[in-house]
Amino acid sequence: MKKVTAALCGMAVTALCALSAPAQAQSNGEQPAGAAEPRELIYCADLMTHDEREAYRARMRAAHTPQDKAALRQAHRQDMQARAREHGVDTLQCEPLHRRQRTRTRGGVTP
Repeated sequence: MKKVTAALCGMAVTALCALSAPAQAQSNGEQPAGAAEPRELIYCADLMTHDEREAYRARMRAAHTPQDKAALRQAHRQDMQARAREHGVDTLQCEPLHRRQRTRTRGGVTP
């Protein structure tokens, strides 16, 4: 009976590890096997609704050239900066956390 229980526990642990591997890969910034491009952080995503973020992603997927994508990013950035000003939010908070910390340390201010 103990051998059967140990074998079942071992199989359960193996199954959990196999199922959590794709989720672990995504949380580390790695791409799933079928993904074409890395998923980028959306500027000021906290000020957007879920539907707005999905619409932005759809427009980015539909853009064919790097120049088209850059133009979409720039237009989005301007729109989000205007929204941040309307809501009284510092536009520095729109930057991803790792960029905010890098900016602060360059300016001589420690986080």
